[in-house]
Amino acid sequence: MATLSISTERKGPKRSEDFVKSIKSKTVKMMFLVTVVYWLLLPLFHSKVEANQQCSAQESSVSLYSIEAQSNESHENEKTTKGIQYAKGFYYADMNFEDTNFKTVAEYVNRIVFPFSITIPGTETILTILNLNITDECNYESNETVCNICYDYVQDNSAVCNSSHLGMDEIGFYPENVTSLTLEVTGEGTFDILEITNGHPHNTSILSMNLTRMLASSYSNMSGFKCVEVLSFRKNGSTVEYNLTLKGETKSEPLMNHIRDAANLINQTSIWVNISSFKMKTTGLVQMDVSPNVYYDKPLTINCTIKDNVEGIRWFIKGDDDLQEAIISDRHYNFKNGPVSTSILHINATSIWKGYYCCRFHFEKGALIHEACKNSEIYLLPEEITTFPAAYTLEKPDLNLEQEIKCCIADDGENYNVTWKIENSDGVLSVSNLTGNSTKCSTYKIDNAFNKTTNYTCTFVNKVYQNRSEKITIVVLEKDEKSCKMETESDVDWNITKAGHYAESTKNCEEQQIGKVVRFCNKEGQWENVFVNCTSKKLVALLDFSKELKEGRGSTSQKLPEVLKNLTDILYLHNDTAANAVAIVHILSTLTLAANNAKSTFNRTVVENFISISSNLTNQTDAKNSKFDSSDLMRSVETFSEFYQPAEKDFSLILPNILLKGKMYDANRSDAYFQDFPGNYTTEIENKSLQGSLINDSLKISTILYKNIDEFLPQNTKAIPGDFRLSNQVQSTTLKSYNDKTRLNTEFYIKMFFPPSKKSGIDSKTARCVFWSYEKSNWSTDGCHTTVSENGTYCTCNHLTPFSVLMSKSKRVIPFLDEITYAGLAISIASLLFFLTVEFVAWNTVVKSNVNHFRHITLINTAIALLFAQFFFLVGAINLVKSDQMLCKIVTIFTHFFFLSVFFWTLTQSLTLLYRLLFVFHHVRKSVFKLFSIFVGYVCPLMIVITATTTFMSKGKYKSESNCWLNATPSEEFTALHTFIVPVGCIIGINMLILTVVIVKLTRPSISEGMRNKEDKETMKKIIKAILILTPTFGLTWIVGFSLTEDSHDTEHYVFVLLNSTQGLFILITASVTENKVRETFIKRVKSMTSVTSSHTTFENVYSKTSSSSVGK
Repeated sequence: MATLSISTERKGPKRSEDFVKSIKSKTVKMMFLVTVVYWLLLPLFHSKVEANQQCSAQESSVSLYSIEAQSNESHENEKTTKGIQYAKGFYYADMNFEDTNFKTVAEYVNRIVFPFSITIPGTETILTILNLNITDECNYESNETVCNICYDYVQDNSAVCNSSHLGMDEIGFYPENVTSLTLEVTGEGTFDILEITNGHPHNTSILSMNLTRMLASSYSNMSGFKCVEVLSFRKNGSTVEYNLTLKGETKSEPLMNHIRDAANLINQTSIWVNISSFKMKTTGLVQMDVSPNVYYDKPLTINCTIKDNVEGIRWFIKGDDDLQEAIISDRHYNFKNGPVSTSILHINATSIWKGYYCCRFHFEKGALIHEACKNSEIYLLPEEITTFPAAYTLEKPDLNLEQEIKCCIADDGENYNVTWKIENSDGVLSVSNLTGNSTKCSTYKIDNAFNKTTNYTCTFVNKVYQNRSEKITIVVLEKDEKSCKMETESDVDWNITKAGHYAESTKNCEEQQIGKVVRFCNKEGQWENVFVNCTSKKLVALLDFSKELKEGRGSTSQKLPEVLKNLTDILYLHNDTAANAVAIVHILSTLTLAANNAKSTFNRTVVENFISISSNLTNQTDAKNSKFDSSDLMRSVETFSEFYQPAEKDFSLILPNILLKGKMYDANRSDAYFQDFPGNYTTEIENKSLQGSLINDSLKISTILYKNIDEFLPQNTKAIPGDFRLSNQVQSTTLKSYNDKTRLNTEFYIKMFFPPSKKSGIDSKTARCVFWSYEKSNWSTDGCHTTVSENGTYCTCNHLTPFSVLMSKSKRVIPFLDEITYAGLAISIASLLFFLTVEFVAWNTVVKSNVNHFRHITLINTAIALLFAQFFFLVGAINLVKSDQMLCKIVTIFTHFFFLSVFFWTLTQSLTLLYRLLFVFHHVRKSVFKLFSIFVGYVCPLMIVITATTTFMSKGKYKSESNCWLNATPSEEFTALHTFIVPVGCIIGINMLILTVVIVKLTRPSISEGMRNKEDKETMKKIIKAILILTPTFGLTWIVGFSLTEDSHDTEHYVFVLLNSTQGLFILITASVTENKVRETFIKRVKSMTSVTSSHTTFENVYSKTSSSSVGK
């Protein structure tokens, strides 16, 4: 290290330590040292600065407009003028420099033109330097300073200089202050010229010189000013570009003031400029720190700091292949301003984030920008590996295969090693480099026999040994395993392929396309149609760019409209393949996510372009052969419509296949929301549903009608049993709140009308209002109520989603089914009435014992419950009842209750039988039995019905939409129908278990002999017979009924009708006709009643004749 001693002088050279010691002002000491550092340290670290400096005269001369120039007129050692302190004298300072830079410093000092004045940064002190000389060059030896070379005033080259020169530590001057003064700050400025009057020359060189002089006059007042230079004129000379160079740090506020001063100064001449057009971008003030050597998919952190209070920041990135830089979304970074403003960028490192980063702090609404830029070092991995082929099938084991396989990636600039190996094996088959240009591939040649399915893996390894792999499967078919045989189709030879796999063609896509020609072998081993999965390269590029926007790389508000414009052009020319349609839907979906992430809004033109693309896509694509996700397309249109910022309160966008209408609402608007569309489709939201949300908010409600999206969506649904199909167009309503805290009123309802379907082969009476569930990718009826009329279908729902109407195919006509149903029910009801009559007539005769009493009590109540159940079933079939929702619900409740009661009374019979068998010598009083049987037969089913109604009625899921019976949808959830199926199934199981136990017990003599009399034993046998007949009859009837679908065979429908309509007849047969005692008692009582009636008639006839004879006499 060389020690550099510097002195300043006023008249002549004089070295005086006493003078230095006499300086009492520490500020003056600081002032001198700062000045020396300011003028000497910068060129020391930038040895070539002066060689390239083109405006040195500006920095070494006193500006015409600089007040410091007046300080040279003072001749006193220290005086104060206008509050500014001046000082004169000799000063010395020691500084440490690299020895190799000493010559540069010496040459720089000799070039300085004296005198000059400088305002010390951060003070009001002005220093006028009259002269500056280098006095000593000394080296450090141990703790002493040895002056090996001396200048002018040191004669002894070997003298030891016990220097008493003023040192940095002595005056409290620290290295960081030196660093701030050695910064070189460059500003790139621009402004616009409005007019040049005749009094000013139009010559470019003269204009440049005059502008430079005026800019220098303004900026030279700045601390650390070095030079300013006009560089060029753009836009036919109307825009001026210039560079400003400063030494040391500066702040935004004073720099902005000087920019305004420069503008005002120029305007005082014959050159008129636009003051608001003055802008400047500086480099050198911002410190940027980039995390080095970032691994793929790991955090990349970049920190930018400026010692200034700025307004905000923006981040930019430019990749190697980018034509222009892209703005980075503010969700990736934070910003904190203050005396020191900072911003930290956090990115998950992938290929799109490798590039040249710039952070730009802005001040005065962007008129002043402070910039720093650096490259990021990211070790990449392939985003996608494409295999050729993806799989290859061998017809049987031990066949030899000679096949070239390869793995390809898009070139991302990373230098990969590729290893090939067999999956789950330790050995490496080969290690290779990639070949190719934009697409790079690694190839391996298979020459081997296979006895089982084998996977080959290609693994891409980067410099830090991160890796990503893909596999190619060699499938070996097992015996009798399904496959598609080799054949030729579309001029392509298709190799044998395992069922459930794709086969790839050797035929390549066209030149401007990317992809493969593939064909699927379905699970049955049958070839499906050839799918040309070739996508336009332009679409692939747009998709990649859309993904960048989604990730926050680029301005969505600026770039998304450009993507839509390009997409419109491509759609017009290249929508000839299903693969292109898939790509377009993917692009639209990705753009929607990008706009949502950026919280963007768009004008009419942009939204109309988006919907137009979607409309054309559904118009030009064959629905049967389409491969794109229609649900994704519909969701994108629905979501993107929310970004529309209409200029009017009532707005509409009418496209060929998609129609959008909507309204803007605020607290001043009180009308209900209503929209109508061609074809008599309507949507309505009542005013009371909106007012609660409009108190402190404004809303935008939009309704979309899709004319033919229903042809692309799945037609059927798991939510409704049977073969239902979409019968109408789809309409969707969205509500956009401009206050994120706003929530919809809990009583929110949307009402829609769908006209009668024009599609053939469906039954309009079976209409069901459904909505499309994006989560389940299926239609659902949840939250919707359906009302069917001759005019169409009315839907009322409590949520906002895409809605439509499902209808079953044309009503299935089964010959004489309705006639058999009503005739059978009539027979059943008549049988039940006759049975109850028999029981009434024979009651006193057949219930002499307790066992008989218990038996007939259960039989009578079973018959009563079944009679009412079938009666309400018939009532529910009346169209007038079905059309009245409240009346239909009441009928459903009673039908539910009485059918449950039928089975609970059969359970009572079984429990009575079991009790009598287990407790032979114990007798139950009639009153106790009646209470128990009534509780089981009526209270238990009542509790189930109450639970079902309270659970499902409020949700609108208790009653079926099409008839007066329990709701069974959705089938995958617990529904109201399960409150009938589960108890009935349990009762049938319990009854059969009890019967098994009783029959086993009765076969044991000890039990059989325990019966007190023959009558009780016979009664027990009758109970068993009744349960054996009635339980399977009732159970089988409903098991068949539950299994019926629209596709069930006619025979199944006939069986159900016959079983259901003959239940009453079975009770009559088992409890009356086959019971000798009951039958005989009933016949005897009937004959007795007939005999009494006959005798009474004879008596009346005799009496009549006698009376007549007497009168005749």
